[in-house]
Amino acid sequence: MIWKNLFIVWFGTVQTMTMESILYPKKVALGAGIVGGIAGGAVMYGVMSMVMTQIGMGANCFAIIMGLITGQSYENALGPGITAHFLTSIAIGVAFGAIITTKKFQIRGFGKGIGLGVATGVIAYVVIFLPIAMTALPPHMMDLMKMMPMGNMEGNMQSNSMNEQSSMQGNSMSQGQMSNNSEMNQQGTMAGNTMQGKGAMDEKMKMEQMDKMITEETQKMFPLILAGSLIAHITFGAALGAVVTPIVKRVAQRSGR
Repeated sequence: MIWKNLFIVWFGTVQTMTMESILYPKKVALGAGIVGGIAGGAVMYGVMSMVMTQIGMGANCFAIIMGLITGQSYENALGPGITAHFLTSIAIGVAFGAIITTKKFQIRGFGKGIGLGVATGVIAYVVIFLPIAMTALPPHMMDLMKMMPMGNMEGNMQSNSMNEQSSMQGNSMSQGQMSNNSEMNQQGTMAGNTMQGKGAMDEKMKMEQMDKMITEETQKMFPLILAGSLIAHITFGAALGAVVTPIVKRVAQRSGR
């Protein structure tokens, strides 16, 4: 009899839980998802700005890269990049709001709300960010680094070094010319032609060295960006859940559920 009564109590509890209505209407959950998406997007932008600063790039480089991915020029990429970031955040927030309207995922407290938010952030990282990171991100990072002051400074250092080498070669040629006046004109003509050809070769070598250097720097930065982006998506999800939970709980309390 005891086991029978325990089974009846357990079955009645499970039946009540499965038949229980959602604590909040769908439109409230979707609206809360939009607000949470904006808040999570702001937190994520701050984290990505810190990540970009730590690896030696500008705080807004995350948004600029997103703008470049959308097809904007470097000068006009910041605004569209920020817009694309927050539109994506809002879309994820709406999806989160739709998910929590199902009985299995309805939010009753901060623990479940933040947990579901973090899970949503990780899923967004895997489904949205990683495919972009593996395809479009590296070439646009290289384009951005070519336009950065750091790259220009290193390029100037290489250019100055090449100019010093050219000056040394020019001085050596001048000493040879002073030994014989009759050969000076011939050597001057040949040197002029040689320097023109060498200048073009030096420019080509300089560009190849710059491309190689930028490629190596991008390869070093890429794992750091992936790790930082994962942290940013987790904080996005935590902020999303933390903002959505009190909104839907307040509505549930007002409705007396």
